[in-house]
Formats: sequence, structure tokens, C-alpha cells
Amino acid sequence: MDGAIYAASVDGIDYIKFVGTVRYSHCSGLEAYIDTLFAENPCNEIAIDLEDAEILDSTALGLLAKVAIEMKKRTEKRPVIFMAPGELTNIIKRVCFDQVFSLVFDNHRQPIEELEELVAQPQDDETVLRRVIEAHRNLAELSQENKALYTDITNVLK
Repeated sequence: MDGAIYAASVDGIDYIKFVGTVRYSHCSGLEAYIDTLFAENPCNEIAIDLEDAEILDSTALGLLAKVAIEMKKRTEKRPVIFMAPGELTNIIKRVCFDQVFSLVFDNHRQPIEELEELVAQPQDDETVLRRVIEAHRNLAELSQENKALYTDITNVLK
């Protein structure tokens, strides 16, 4: 299933929902949303809904890492990830998200009707490369395990 990313602010909670297979080509709208989110509303609660997600590539994971990093700079609150047990859960734990997010396995699907799709924005190859490198840097920043894994990838991409 092709992917999509949705977002909305509902009752003081900023929701980001991933659906299907989300790759770097879906992430330009998400990056813009995250930048706006922290510029305008730095201390709201943030909930990430991965219950309908199948696959997130490393760029999407890196942007989620950015959410955790930015939240930690501003508040002691941890963003929440709602998800179903499965392979995606294993990936989330492998990239140490359980250390910076609160993981909830509670079937808390946010209805898509309440959310607005974050549409990918046109971008040139240099912008895509910059975004991918930054996403991998974000992942490397989360833990020593990630640093060992993602630093080499980041250096190769440069």
C-alpha cells in the first residue's frame, strides 16, 4: 500500500498519522510540518499513530527522531507512539525509539477524517540528499548503538 502522512491538532494534542509504506518521497511535507510545529507550538503533546503504517524508511524514522530531539530540547514530555505489535515494532525498538518515545499498544487510531494529508512538496536532488543526511544524523543522535550504525551511512551520503 502506498504511503501517506496526515496531521492535525486536536484538543491541544498534535497528531501525526502514518499510513501504508512511507518513504523519503512522502517526507518533505512532514519535515515542513515539524518545523512549523516547533516554531509555533513548542510544548504541545505530540502523538504519532503508526497503527496503520506498514513500513517507514530511514528518512521517515529520522524525522520521527527529530520530533523526539526537539521535544527533549523544550520539555520533559515524551512524544507518544501508538502502534500495533509486529515487525514495525521491532524496527522502532532497534532504532532506540523506546528510549525517547512512550510506546503505547492500545488501538488508538485517530480517524483520518479529522486529519489533513501532508502533501509532498517539490524538491530538487540536492534538497532530497540534504533531508536524507539530516534524517540519518537525527537517528545517530538518539543512542550509541544508532551512532555506530548511522554515522557511516551519513558519511557515505555526503
